Parts: sequence; C-alpha cells; structure tokens
Amino acid sequence: MKRFSLLLGITLLAFTSSAIAEKFYKWVDENGVTHYGAQPPSNQDASVVNTRANASSSQGDAIEALNERREADAKQKENARKAEAESRKASENPDAASEERCAGHKKNLEILQNKPIVRRENPETGEMEVLDQEQREEMMSEARKALEKCEEM
Repeated sequence: MKRFSLLLGITLLAFTSSAIAEKFYKWVDENGVTHYGAQPPSNQDASVVNTRANASSSQGDAIEALNERREADAKQKENARKAEAESRKASENPDAASEERCAGHKKNLEILQNKPIVRRENPETGEMEVLDQEQREEMMSEARKALEKCEEM
C-alpha cells in the first residue's frame, strides 16, 4: 500500500510539473481581438504569457496604479463639484457666501494660533501630514490677509 501511495504521488507530481511548464501565448488578430492559446498563430507575432502563480506582481502594480488614478479622478471630480456648488452659492447670494468664507478664514486662523499640532491633507498624496512652523506661519499670514479683505467689504 505504501508503494502504491508513493507511486501515485510521484505520478501526480510529474503531471503537475508538466502542466505548469506548458507555455501559453497571447496575440491580437486583425480585428483587435485578443486571443490566448497553447499554440501560437503561424501568421503573426505572439507573446508568451507567464502562468506562474507568483507572476502577478506586475499585474498587482498595474491594478494599484489604476486604483490610484481612479481615486485621483474621483477626488478631482469631487473638488470640481464643490467649486461649482460654491460658485453657484456665491452667484445666488454673494453676501452669505462672503460671510461664510470669512468665518472659515477666522476659524482657520484660530486653529493655527491655538492648537499645538495642526494636520492637513497633502493635496498631492492625500495623506495627512503635520504642519511645520514655516508652513504654519505662511498659512496664518494668508488667513490674516484674507480677513483684512473681509473687513474691507
């Protein structure tokens, strides 16, 4: 019985390794349709497809890049939608929009002056980062200038 089990295991291992070693090909026909097969076509170029299980790392990178691009596109659309809504609000009721903007500047300045640690979302990476003193001073200066314009109105 042990010999039969050993022989069966070796036979299965031999068939498995030959199936893994088989090459598959990919090609695109004249109509732009992608085909896959064990035999490459004789009349056109075909590339070998890597069928190993661990070969998907480049595919994983491509999927990750695609997801990042989709997230960036979604964020850009959301920002455009917010800008459009703010523009519409400003055109419908300019005084209320101006007051709201000024209140936001005042709140930002208070946070920058009073909180020991201030974080913001990095517009390029989308990650949260702690503001250093130079960034903090620059943002406070911008908020003060904006508040001066609010007082002029």
